[in-house]
Parts: sequence; C-alpha cells; structure tokens
Amino acid sequence: MARRKQSSSGFNLDGFDGVDLALDLGEAIDRWRDEFVRTVGMTDPNRGMAKYRRAAGWAVDEVARQAVLNIRYRFHSTMKRRSPWTESAVAYKRLSKAELNALERGERSPEDVYAHFFVKAKQSVYLKYLFGMEPNIRLPGDVGLARNRILIPWWDNITKTQGVRPTKDGGVPRAFLSRLAREVSADRSPKRSGTQGRWGVYYGAIKIHGQAHEGYIARPPRVPVTEQDVLHRGHSALDQVIQTRGGDLRRIGRKLKDVDHPRVLFLAVDKALYKPILQKPWDEACSDAASRVPEIMSQQLNDNLAHMMKKGTYLR
Repeated sequence: MARRKQSSSGFNLDGFDGVDLALDLGEAIDRWRDEFVRTVGMTDPNRGMAKYRRAAGWAVDEVARQAVLNIRYRFHSTMKRRSPWTESAVAYKRLSKAELNALERGERSPEDVYAHFFVKAKQSVYLKYLFGMEPNIRLPGDVGLARNRILIPWWDNITKTQGVRPTKDGGVPRAFLSRLAREVSADRSPKRSGTQGRWGVYYGAIKIHGQAHEGYIARPPRVPVTEQDVLHRGHSALDQVIQTRGGDLRRIGRKLKDVDHPRVLFLAVDKALYKPILQKPWDEACSDAASRVPEIMSQQLNDNLAHMMKKGTYLR
C-alpha cells in the first residue's frame, strides 16, 4: 500500500489473505508543498494547495502502479517456475477520479491518501511461504494435493514421463491426478517396469542423493535388448531362455531392458521449508517505485504551470 502516513506491515501466515505493504511517501511528497503554493498558487494560494493535494494523490497512485510493474518483473526473474497465474498475482487499486476531485476540493485530507498494491488472495495462499524475514515451514493440510503428506511435484520428470504440463495457474491437472490414483490402486509391483513404450506409475520408496524417500514414482518402459547392448557377451545374450524340467534350455523371447531409471513424479514429505526469496525483490521494487516521487511531482508541477501559461494566468 503506498500512502503518505507511515504504517507497519507484517507477514502472519495464520488467516493469510494476501500480502500487503505500507510504504511511507509523506516526507517525499511534503517537500513539494511550498513549491506548488509559490508557483501554481502565486495569485491564489488556495489554488496552489488544491493542485498540490491532487498531485499528491496522483503521485501515490503512480508509485503503486510502478511498484506493481517492478514487482512483476522481479518475480519473473526470481522464480524458477512461473505461470501466468503467478505472474499476474500482484495487482493495485488506485484512487478514482471522484476521489482525486474530492482531494483537490479539500474534502479529503492528503494525510490519509493511499493506493493499494498487493498479492491477490488466491495466489498468496501459495506465495505466502516465499515472504518474510526467515524461512517458513509448510505443514500438510494447508495447501497442496494431500492431507497427510505434502506432495511436491517434479515437473521436469512429470512432463518427460507423462507428457503433462502445469495448468495455466501453475497447478496439477485433475485428470492427471485421477489417472495416477487409478494406476497406483492397481497394486502393481514397484519392481515391475512400465509397458513397452509407456511409463508406469507406482507409490513407493526411492533413493535421492543416497537418502530414502517416498513418493509417486514413474517406472520406465522396457524395450528389447539389441546386439549393440550385448556385443561383448555374444549373440546368445539377446535371447531370454528358461531351463525345462528335462534340463534343456528353451528360448522364450528377446531379453528386455529399461530405457531409463525410475523418476520421481511427486515427492511425499512431512514438512517443507521455503526460503523467503520474494521478500527482497518485493522490497527493492517498492523502494525503486518510491524513488520516483520527485520525478512525478515535478511533472505534475510543470503540467499545472503549462496549463496556466496556456490560459494566460501564469505571471513570470
């Protein structure tokens, strides 16, 4: 929120309904009061104060607008995986024309002028973990796909093995979740590979960097062994054989191999720790926007003087 009066802001994850910030612009705007009265109000000080009040409201609005543009740019460059849903998470609400007119007429105090810029409530449910001064802990049952465990999607693996991409809001398609549930409920053995040319899915354990984890795992498809695969073992290594009761060897087909290694689709964890990677970009974006107050107020002053000169009411 861009406003003239200093106000505190915090990040309380309980009952969180959006990220809001109070940005103090009062001192930067007040510096222009005397200049408006001296120039725009040279023949009528009340007119100078009226135009100053309107310019102050406009400056607050423009800072909010610029802050949103800055934040969106920094979010885009900071977040590894983005979507239109997250990129449009930040919005602002500026003063209406009626509010600016009321401000100019003195019906509203410039000490209580503000324009909101914020992270929308729906997006903040997820993005809230990326704000604050310290890492945030996410527990099961807050947001996400599961109540008992947090399921963290590995989108590179999901896309590679299942051909599924995030929805436009960055979520997991419901149809894909239903298909996973059907495959897992089929109670297939984790050791059984996927069918030829298709990745299967099971829920089980997998080692990541030497540590065992549980989750939804994609099992690789199997393909026939080629001569190149068994070049050093001889042509007989191509065949899959069994030994009959009489002791004879019987060929039952071509040997198969996995085309890849198992890949994690969703990692199941008891809790997740998120670094507040968006806090610094947010603060920098707001600070950069606030630094434009002198430029905005100067432009408003020049516009008023140009209008007075055009009407012949400005005396040099």
